[in-house]
Amino acid sequence: MGKMDIWYGFACHSIDLLNQRGVVCFIAQNNWTTSSGAKKLRYKVLKDTRISQLLDFNTYMVFSEAGIQTMVMIFSRDTSRAMHQIDLRTLLPGATKDDMIALLNKISTQYTDYKEILFESHPSDNPLTFSGDEDLLGKIKRNKVFLTDDEVAQGIVFPQDFLDKRGQSKLGTHTVGDGIFGLSMEEYLSLSLNDTERALIKPYYTTVEIKRYYTEPNNHKWLIYTDSTFSDPTSLDNCPTLKAHLDEFQPVITSSNKPYGLHRARKEHFFKGEKIVSLRKCVGSPCFSYSDFDCYVTQTFFVIQTSRWDLRFLTGLLNSKLIAYWLKKKGKMQGDNYQVDKEPLIMIPLPSPESDQESITSIVSAIIDEKRRNPEFNTLELEKQIDRIVYELYGLDPSEISIIESN
Repeated sequence: MGKMDIWYGFACHSIDLLNQRGVVCFIAQNNWTTSSGAKKLRYKVLKDTRISQLLDFNTYMVFSEAGIQTMVMIFSRDTSRAMHQIDLRTLLPGATKDDMIALLNKISTQYTDYKEILFESHPSDNPLTFSGDEDLLGKIKRNKVFLTDDEVAQGIVFPQDFLDKRGQSKLGTHTVGDGIFGLSMEEYLSLSLNDTERALIKPYYTTVEIKRYYTEPNNHKWLIYTDSTFSDPTSLDNCPTLKAHLDEFQPVITSSNKPYGLHRARKEHFFKGEKIVSLRKCVGSPCFSYSDFDCYVTQTFFVIQTSRWDLRFLTGLLNSKLIAYWLKKKGKMQGDNYQVDKEPLIMIPLPSPESDQESITSIVSAIIDEKRRNPEFNTLELEKQIDRIVYELYGLDPSEISIIESN
């Protein structure tokens, strides 16, 4: 299936080769527990084995020549659904080689974490997470609704927005940073485009403008937005300036829709009008940004468009401490950093659209107004108000709130 790693196949075949109670051990990438491409592997593991042990090295790079996060995993062949114990060991960010060796020997240090949990395998391809807060997580999820697959989309995939060093070396001309499908403001203004060409130029937004809660409307870059129909070599014949521009870079354009189409243009309606833009990789806390204008983004972001909730309400909810806690426990993490892919997004438990949305909506509107007037405005107190309302929406008591606040 899409985005799967080759080793998943070896792991599944190894399980098939085992006798009853036979054991297989792998050291491999640790993202199989949450990656959407590992759904079939997770289902296989939970259907045919008991998980005996998982040793997650987290951000510590075990191999000097492999820049991936790794895990030791031990499975035994057993198709019964009996409750069993799993030995979970995790290195914490900042660990050294000595801590890694201590983890293998189950010796405690400030950078090692050990858990023994009771687990009952049920075949499922859902993300596999282990937390001591399952009762609280279950309460958060109870009687909630979720975003649908067609309400969330990844941003545009186009490897050639601006010329990189490798491309410049291949061309032998131009300068690193020159625009290809992306254009700086200066490049855009310097082109003498006709009306047909200008219709293909869209405002291109990056993390410079996309902030937590709000998006700065004044973009600094532009995008030549062309879909798969522009794989036809004659498709830009009525756009001579853009055609000549892209022709200069043909040797480095790798789009499956070349010569003139973006690699993955996505459905354009996601970039137009009101939406929430979600940053895929987040340091410290998730980042959800409201915009009510045309805003074209790359695969660095996901876009949420739904008519079931007020999008300002949803922006406040998704930026809350409760949802950060949920994503930390049930989403995808890379060390201390959040990786908010599509699968974690559509698994976030949301209050019914019939819930009261007005209070959070008005606070988010105030945050956006203040931030647009003064980006340095401190919105901490307003965000605390949102957190308190969210806790009420999910019916949490003071002890449960304390657990979230301490994470």
